[in-house]
Amino acid sequence: MYIDYSKLWKLLIDKSMSKTDLIEIAGISSRVLAKLSKNETVTTDTIARICSALHCDVSDIMECVGEDRLSVYSAYKRYGKCVEENELFKTVQFTIGSQKYTVYQSKQIATKATHIDCKEDGAIYWEHFFAIGTVATTSEKQLLIKPCVRNDEISIVLIKGKPAVIGGLDENGFVSSRGIRKKQTDIYVMSEAAFKLFVPQAV
Repeated sequence: MYIDYSKLWKLLIDKSMSKTDLIEIAGISSRVLAKLSKNETVTTDTIARICSALHCDVSDIMECVGEDRLSVYSAYKRYGKCVEENELFKTVQFTIGSQKYTVYQSKQIATKATHIDCKEDGAIYWEHFFAIGTVATTSEKQLLIKPCVRNDEISIVLIKGKPAVIGGLDENGFVSSRGIRKKQTDIYVMSEAAFKLFVPQAV
């Protein structure tokens, strides 16, 4: 059993609040917020401060759950082990029950000027657009990754930040966070925000 704070993050979304807002109104530190994000132990005083600030009950921000109910995102944060790293991405592996996961997380942070393009050959490209003066733009395109996938695992390419668009999903072997894989080797591609709510669909 472990304590899960997923309800807290959903409550913040419902109240149109950010984690920075929570730090300010609850009087907690960024270190405590980081512990909450990782479902680590915090003091009862911290819980009381948060409940008071959000005008809610303890059960509205946390719950005690079994390992079998661990979300993919929580398992990634709790059990993920970095097995490879380069200048563009890091590869993290973990298991939930008997299901293996490999997450390829980008190291660059995507913005509204970033387009992610998933190609038919299995490669994923990162294209960033730059303004030239007031009317023209130029772009810089690079190969982000061409993941190797296996039938016995779920592969996820996780784009750090908030890209403007992720193209080529739900076709050509690439699937969105809410999509359904057509075959075992299809690869999920998603932003960090989508990954926090990700539930894989059966093939």
